[in-house]
Amino acid sequence: MMGLEEIIHESLEKLQKLGLDALDAEENIVKQFRFVPDEIMEDMDSEQIIGRLLGELHFYLGTEQTALGMYSFDVEMEEIKQMYTGFLENMARISGGDLKITGIEEEIAEEVLESGTGTQTVRFCCNGKTYEYEARTHYDWFDAGMLSFMNRVIEEQHTGRSLFVTGDGYQECIVFYRTQEWAEQFEHLLGVELERP
Repeated sequence: MMGLEEIIHESLEKLQKLGLDALDAEENIVKQFRFVPDEIMEDMDSEQIIGRLLGELHFYLGTEQTALGMYSFDVEMEEIKQMYTGFLENMARISGGDLKITGIEEEIAEEVLESGTGTQTVRFCCNGKTYEYEARTHYDWFDAGMLSFMNRVIEEQHTGRSLFVTGDGYQECIVFYRTQEWAEQFEHLLGVELERP
């Protein structure tokens, strides 16, 4: 198996071919990986290293522009009452103007907050059309059904793109707004499967 530095370098070169250029931050990225305890690193395969690299790409100095083309988030959310607001704002951001998302509202009953289970209503406008999603609430976990719902919203916009997701091997969801061809090239180059929810 390749060493950590080789995996990171090769992955960054492949990401550059996909339009996600973070090669200038390679040194910072390697340094940050060195903070991961040895016992965790020993158990990580190359796909998990790439997942962690992608999931934390926006944290590395020098990757700000690259991180604009993607969004990653922990599926265990801190703020339950605003769980989907940040997600929707970031969908608008990574769409590069294709998705103008406004009027975001989240509604969750007090008894659902107390019990940790039930539903949460999410309303928003995308390019002038109103949408509503009933998210399943399970304590502080993001309802992955929202990803599929957003792909249906995107299909109605006829942008030729979709959401594609992968994970970091832990709790990070990594979202790309790209074409099917781009997703296939990503899988081919990096050997990491992307799912279209």
